[in-house]
Amino acid sequence: MRFLPAALFLALGLAAFGAIRSYDLFWQLATGRWIVEHRALPQTDPFALASEKSEWIDGEWLYETALYAAHEAVGLRGLSVLRGLLAALIFTIAFLAARRESDTTAALLATAIAFAGAMPVLDLRPSGVAALLVVLALALRSIAGRVLLTAFWINVHPSALLSPVIAFFGARTSETDSPEPRVAARITGAALCALALLVNPYGWKAILAPIQLTAFVSGGAFVNAEWLPSLPARFPILYGAIALAIAAIAIAPKRDWWRIALLAMFAVLAVRHIRNQPLFFAAFPLLIPLPRVRPALAYAASAIAIAMVALSADRRLGVAPERFPIEAVAHLQASGLKGNIYNADQFGGFLIWSFYPERRTLTDGRNELYRAFIPEWQAAREDQRRWDALLRKYRIDLAVEEYRAPLNVIDARTGKPTTMDASLAYWPRSLWALIAADDAAMVFARRAAFPGIELREIARDAKRAP
Repeated sequence: MRFLPAALFLALGLAAFGAIRSYDLFWQLATGRWIVEHRALPQTDPFALASEKSEWIDGEWLYETALYAAHEAVGLRGLSVLRGLLAALIFTIAFLAARRESDTTAALLATAIAFAGAMPVLDLRPSGVAALLVVLALALRSIAGRVLLTAFWINVHPSALLSPVIAFFGARTSETDSPEPRVAARITGAALCALALLVNPYGWKAILAPIQLTAFVSGGAFVNAEWLPSLPARFPILYGAIALAIAAIAIAPKRDWWRIALLAMFAVLAVRHIRNQPLFFAAFPLLIPLPRVRPALAYAASAIAIAMVALSADRRLGVAPERFPIEAVAHLQASGLKGNIYNADQFGGFLIWSFYPERRTLTDGRNELYRAFIPEWQAAREDQRRWDALLRKYRIDLAVEEYRAPLNVIDARTGKPTTMDASLAYWPRSLWALIAADDAAMVFARRAAFPGIELREIARDAKRAP
């Protein structure tokens, strides 16, 4: 039993390491690189063509700087190992904190369930570090510790806004104290944590920015996968964990209202947006009042849950190549072709990391910086004239495009409905040459932008490349 935490950490780390899938990884690396090189925070976005040049409230700057430093030390392959270590650290600390207040076997089972539920959505990104900070915020007992943690948290991820709520509901004092001091301690802790949110380079704007972003993405102007609701058919472990929590609360000998309040908050956030699931699962072992579980059952069920994660994990080190146009972009780099690059937004970070400052990309996944561009782009995708105007406006000579489903269009020659390959609709071969492709994307070059260059030969070279 003494070696259980170490064994758990080892098992979780081995089960969790693998390919990084987050599209945000590369713009976060690029931002960290920019901060280190300039020894300052960017006041406006320095990277993309279509981003708004108003003030950029980068509430994740401390994470980005640390991520870049880690990349310089261990490379992309090492970062994928760090992903596994982060997951192991989150849930090992959660287990240690949970068993302080419940049976060891119950804490172990709750931790294994949480780990299995979190891993499909937990990646090396600021929200992953925020999940660790949630565990620490719940585990800490001192007001001073929570205040210091909040001041760090607000510079890593905007979920720090939850810290005052955790401080209020999670501030446990002795049961022999009178109600008044307990309420006073809660209010004091929450107020101090709220003030600690202001310890950031942007002041109150760092608090307002995530609230505005949530309202923006919830308005239906565009679809971002991580901001979608968590559907039961896709995330059965999430709903199973919520049901288990409700059942555990129902049969518990006493009602800990602070647990119920925090569980409800994290559950609502996780159901509302996929991106919030790591926060819920990180908090789950510390908040669910599971009764004592038979050791044999707890160990067997926990081993099965961890093994399921291990067997389903992508064991490649580095990033998942099917999600990033690694080979296609490498060929574009080797071609020497210059110019502004159109891109699907999920590829923006990778292109920024690969080409900035020599070549500029159009957009990326930082939704808050494209409030004007997103509707402009959506309108252009439905109107050929607007599409051509958009490409001219941003002086696009190259394109890194995702594979899209065929489009139903009106044939300009016959006037009849027909189905057309999306790449032909947006990148007609008479105007654009396909010069490279891989499993993630296609690369096009505008013929008129490169007179005298044999684009056909470049494309042949791409096909011959190993």
